[in-house]
Amino acid sequence: MKLKYPLTICLIFIVLVVSNNELAKRKAYHFYRDVEKIDDPIRKELENNKLLSDEAGAETFVINLWATWCGPCQKEIPGLNRLMNKYEDENILFIAVTGETEKEVLAWIDLQKNEPEYFQLFEKERLIDYLFSLNPDKSIKKGRYPELLPTNLIIHKGKVLFFKQGFSEENIAQMDSVLNQLSVSQ
Repeated sequence: MKLKYPLTICLIFIVLVVSNNELAKRKAYHFYRDVEKIDDPIRKELENNKLLSDEAGAETFVINLWATWCGPCQKEIPGLNRLMNKYEDENILFIAVTGETEKEVLAWIDLQKNEPEYFQLFEKERLIDYLFSLNPDKSIKKGRYPELLPTNLIIHKGKVLFFKQGFSEENIAQMDSVLNQLSVSQ
């Protein structure tokens, strides 16, 4: 009898965690309900942005999910800037997506030595949720929390070629390798 209550509570907890993951995933997909290819939501956001609307036709997106308060996100900026400069003549668009406001990010950039040189999309929680849901590693919890920042994706012609969470020089080198293969094959 004493064992029955802890097992019941444990079972309820597991059901709640699983259902929360599914709800978070459905919310992200519901907002982008016209998704035919996985890069459609990115194109939709770019088309709605006056400065970036002409970039929506890029074949390849390098997407960085980040935040100003994230130390590892700040450490990877120089590496991402190098990649952007190396592949700027290719049909590759580098985008940083954050849930923060433009005002918050610009205030942070004013204090930095290494500011991002790539395009910024601000206040995009739904897009962040959607992009986290593309994580191919099924062992990592889906939904907004507890996802890891920074997260980097490379999407080419509607396929996820790269998805890594956390910062390391090895991740930057792997991204460079994927992008190099794409530029050689074009």
